[in-house]
Amino acid sequence: MVRATNRRSDRAQKATAALEGTWRLVDTEAWDVDALDLMESAYLTFGPRGLGELRLIAIGAEIDYRASERDGMPFVEFSWAGYDDSDPASGRGWARLDAGGVLQGRLFIHQGDESGFTARRQAGAPASRRAARGEPSTFRVQRSRARRARR
Repeated sequence: MVRATNRRSDRAQKATAALEGTWRLVDTEAWDVDALDLMESAYLTFGPRGLGELRLIAIGAEIDYRASERDGMPFVEFSWAGYDDSDPASGRGWARLDAGGVLQGRLFIHQGDESGFTARRQAGAPASRRAARGEPSTFRVQRSRARRARR
C-alpha cells in the first residue's frame, strides 16, 4: 500500500509541475476572444499548494485544484469561486495537457453556461501575477468591495 500511495503521489507531483503556471485561454466553444478578454486577457493560473486564479469575461475567481494523470498525461480538476462583475459566482472545471503542450478542458459556471476551452502556456509568466507583485488577489478585493456596498 505504501508503494501505491507513493506512486500516486509521484504522479500527482509530476502532473502539478507540468501544469503550474499561467495558461492563456485562446479559444472556447461558447465565447469569442473579444468576450473572453472583456476585462483583461483571459487566463487560468495553477499556482503552489493547489491554488490559483481564473479570469475571463467579467469573472475574477480563485481556484482550488487537484492534479493527477489520465492516460499518462497531466490532468487537473478544479473548483472556482469569485465574482462575475459584482455578483458572486462559482463553478468547476477540468483540463488535460495534450502531447503538444496545449491544455484542453471544460469550464462550468454554476447554474449557468458551460464551455470547452483551449489554453496555451504563457511564456515567462509567474504562477500568479498578483502574488509576484505582492498584491491581494482580485477575488479578495472584489469581495471586500461587495461587503462594503451591502453596508
